[in-house]
Amino acid sequence: MVLALSAAACGGDDDSPPATEAAAPTTAAPTTVATTEAPPPPTTEAPPPTTTEAAAEANALPPAVEGALLEGQTPEGFDTLQTATNIPRAETCPGTPAYGGIVPVAYSESIWAADPLTGPFLDVSISRFESPDAASQAFNNYIVEVIACGEFPEPSTGAVGAFVEGEDPGLGDESFGTDYTATFQGLPVNRYGVLVRIGDSIYSSGATYVFVDPDKATILAALNTFLGQ
Repeated sequence: MVLALSAAACGGDDDSPPATEAAAPTTAAPTTVATTEAPPPPTTEAPPPTTTEAAAEANALPPAVEGALLEGQTPEGFDTLQTATNIPRAETCPGTPAYGGIVPVAYSESIWAADPLTGPFLDVSISRFESPDAASQAFNNYIVEVIACGEFPEPSTGAVGAFVEGEDPGLGDESFGTDYTATFQGLPVNRYGVLVRIGDSIYSSGATYVFVDPDKATILAALNTFLGQ
């Protein structure tokens, strides 16, 4: 509110005429001062995901690990890329959760064939875990699973075979070798594979041969390519 104030004028001495009485104070009409509230500060926070978005995130595949490396390099003698995937393996053998149920945070796998019909077939995969400790536990779980598997049918081919402990390649922080022998449509199938842990990642490489024994030098050479050694 703005108020108009009055003041009385004072004389200079006793002979001065009496002061004129001041007019009665008046009150000015009320004045409204418009005020504008400042807008709320901008926010950069994303709105919470909807139920559908949250479900999609929960079911999303983890990002591939070194996927470009796996797909971009062809091991010597293997010029046909059969598959490339970033879906973690679910089982070591039927009914046995891979790595004791420790799920990698990222995974890549590629499979090549020297000949798409007769092979040999070479697979290389990389599994990354939350920490080196988790990777080490997963590595040791896998060894136990492989030895305990016994004879089992391969889901993708129907070949009936079994793993046994094989030659240790002596690479990385931990390593383990496996031999796999099976029969597929009456044909002998042999595979040599190696598992290597370096830090929080497990590298796996193996080759499957029909009729003949695996060429271990080829398998180790392919694995060393991806290990950068």
